[in-house]
Amino acid sequence: MLRQQTDRIVIRSKVSTSAKILLAASGMVAFLGMVWASYEYGYSKARYSWQEANRKIERLHKDLETVRAENGDLRMSISQAQRQLQIDKSAYQELAENLNTSNAEITDLHKELKFYRSIISPADGRSGVQIQDLAIKTTDQTDKFAYKLVLIQALRHTEEVSGTVGFEITGSKNDQQALIKHPRSPDPEISVNFRYFQNLEGVIQLPPDFAPVEVKVSVTTLGKKNKPRKTERVYQWPRV
Repeated sequence: MLRQQTDRIVIRSKVSTSAKILLAASGMVAFLGMVWASYEYGYSKARYSWQEANRKIERLHKDLETVRAENGDLRMSISQAQRQLQIDKSAYQELAENLNTSNAEITDLHKELKFYRSIISPADGRSGVQIQDLAIKTTDQTDKFAYKLVLIQALRHTEEVSGTVGFEITGSKNDQQALIKHPRSPDPEISVNFRYFQNLEGVIQLPPDFAPVEVKVSVTTLGKKNKPRKTERVYQWPRV
């Protein structure tokens, strides 16, 4: 078998220099267009992000101003509440003081009313001289004690009563039972003269190392036909 050879002739056209330049310029333009398009896209995205960020910053500024205004209102409310609380506290203290004063006055009035009732209409119904109360307090000297004695004449007040008062203090001295009288001779007697009541105040002096336990008060007055009448009452010596 014979092999046939066929010769082929390829004809190629020659590109001119101007065509090459045009082609390169077109490619460059296309590349620059792509670059510009990318830049514009990136810039638009960045500008959108920047605008969005500005809007967020503006919203945050507004929120911050709102919070500051609310904080100012809260501070003003707290300040007003504190002032009101201080006013209420002062008013409460003043009210409490007035209430305590009123209670003390009421207590004193009750005592005074009870005292006058004991003169006009005593609970036990007994008439005549009675020992109403005895109060003993310390002084600036350890052996001297101040006393206040209240005497009344109950029911009958047609005549004044007169007489004397004496104290007998029992206790111990040097582990021995002892009795002290007040007033002691030659001290003057304690005189009384009243129709309704009489307050007696004075000082009782005790000897050194004497420990008082109780005190008996004796009131001696003149009854009908100048007959002496004695009224007595015993009190525990106060722990002073």
